Amino acid sequence: MKLIYDPSTISPQVAALLKELGKEFPIDIEGDGLKLVFKAVDDPQRLCVRRRADGMEIEYGKLSAAARGIGYALSGSEAEEVLDFETYAILFDCSRNPVLTVNYAQHWLRCLALLGYNMMMLYTKDAYQLPDEPYFGYMRGAYSVDEIKAIDAVAQPLGVEMIASIQALGHLEPILRWPAYAHVKDTDNVILVDHEESYKLIRKMLNFWSEALSSRRIHIGMDETHDLGRGRFQDLYGKQNAFDLYNRHLKRVCEICNGFQLRPMIWSDMYFRLGNENLSYYDLNTKIPEEVKAAIAPEAQLVYWDYYHRDEEFYRKMLQLHRGLGKKPVVMASGVWTWVKLWYDHEITTATVRPCLKACRKEGVREIIYTMWGDDGGYCEFDSAFAGLAWAADEAFNQSSDDERIEKFFSGIFGTSYKRQLIASDLNITVRDTDMSEENRKRHGNPPWRLNASMALWDDPLMGIVWHEYRTFKSTVWEEYLESLKQIMNELNPHRSHDWNAGHIDHAWHCANTLKYKIEFRMQLCKAYNNRNLAELKTLSEAKTDAVLAAIDGLCQSFRRQWVRSYKYDGLEIMQIKLGGLKERYRETSRRIQELLAGKINSIPELELKPDTMGVCDTRYRMVATGGWFI
Repeated sequence: MKLIYDPSTISPQVAALLKELGKEFPIDIEGDGLKLVFKAVDDPQRLCVRRRADGMEIEYGKLSAAARGIGYALSGSEAEEVLDFETYAILFDCSRNPVLTVNYAQHWLRCLALLGYNMMMLYTKDAYQLPDEPYFGYMRGAYSVDEIKAIDAVAQPLGVEMIASIQALGHLEPILRWPAYAHVKDTDNVILVDHEESYKLIRKMLNFWSEALSSRRIHIGMDETHDLGRGRFQDLYGKQNAFDLYNRHLKRVCEICNGFQLRPMIWSDMYFRLGNENLSYYDLNTKIPEEVKAAIAPEAQLVYWDYYHRDEEFYRKMLQLHRGLGKKPVVMASGVWTWVKLWYDHEITTATVRPCLKACRKEGVREIIYTMWGDDGGYCEFDSAFAGLAWAADEAFNQSSDDERIEKFFSGIFGTSYKRQLIASDLNITVRDTDMSEENRKRHGNPPWRLNASMALWDDPLMGIVWHEYRTFKSTVWEEYLESLKQIMNELNPHRSHDWNAGHIDHAWHCANTLKYKIEFRMQLCKAYNNRNLAELKTLSEAKTDAVLAAIDGLCQSFRRQWVRSYKYDGLEIMQIKLGGLKERYRETSRRIQELLAGKINSIPELELKPDTMGVCDTRYRMVATGGWFI
């Protein structure tokens, strides 16, 4: 639906917004279409979109409301909403292989503005270039200052604040792997505290973002530093109190921020972890000494991250604990689930975000961030998360989300179906309480359990580590999952050739197709081997191995298509190495079967193993693809 507007009748800010959106969406100052009329009001939370005889009127209180109103106008929908959060943000993980190209980051910004978001963070551990630091971001698609400026130049007229999200203490393993940084290395992940060379490096980091971005806010990370002061630091200076080390380092980094007029945020978890013996972030009885609280740098704003809890009351208690800890209002970071996923996971997202939002309203939290992590290689089709972001915005700005409203709104912006995107979300496996025995419930706690499709993808055809573990949850899990995959493929198949505007539907189909072939192969292999059905084993080693390899090839090609659409080339090799290794393991399975049939070996020991598993799998590739260690 084309929208037209008269620049002379609207504010310069709205005119700039429309001009930027018009680079990608059907919005122009002339031609046939719905005429847009804008009415600014004093209430910053206000959004009302009404039909008029000749078009649409958008009544708005702030620029992000006007942008979301344009999203409604693109769908021809009326709306009345309350945008009651000052900051509604996303964090895009550019540290675990995918690094958005400048053009695709700009595309994301335009879509985010139409959804009602007004902040975007790029999480870059080392994916940016520093002067005289050739191993910082080495072969990682690191951004130049000019690239970040080009992204920020599009964000500004859209009313989206671009924020850097970096690491200034832990999570620096991408650079600490190189000998060039041995002099600032405490452990494999943590930089050396109290060491002047460390602060010279951090100064370079902060200088980069101070120059590159117009915003003065910055997220400096500092989370999950479990081994702080326990490596080279301890060798040099002896064991010291971790709270003291952490606060001392934070103070130094904040002083550097002050020099660049940057306002830092940090993840809050280490204050809670260090206050209990289990290093648990979510222990409500954790004890943080008053002297530790008093020593927290007053410049630092705490960000409470929680992507897991499904209980509103828990979020409220944690937010209350934060209120007594920092000097500034707390920021809430929830999650739109993309990590260790082939496709956005709607079940976990809705079950955790909804109670989180309710708690934030009751506790007066004004800033929300939705993280989209890329743990284990960033192989999710991240565009599929637009469906989750559309749902989260609808949930936040209305009394409750409405799938029919979202469907129409989503179609107006993306030209595709919101509900179809959610069909692909069922690539992940849900095990509910009615599926589990009492013994299993005692082992695993309260379902639903969301089992990762990616782990099924990496599962070895002979070892079957994930195969055995998931059967512990439910004995018929693979048979039922196979039927679910077939249904997903049938529903997606008619849309494969053209539905590419949000999550790439053809890619979802290839994911399901590869998983289907893998599961069928494993089922048939176990049965044929146990029965010593030589004819079936021969077929498995020939035609059926070829069929699995063809499916993996299709996934490889699909994965590459969506990668080069979105990201710099660096990092693509990781998925290609993994999928290439998987193909070789199927070839090896074929060889082993042929050796068995030829009488060269008497058995295939991996297929005879009946492990007494616990149903607990580490989600990382290297922990499920093999029983070996050095990978």
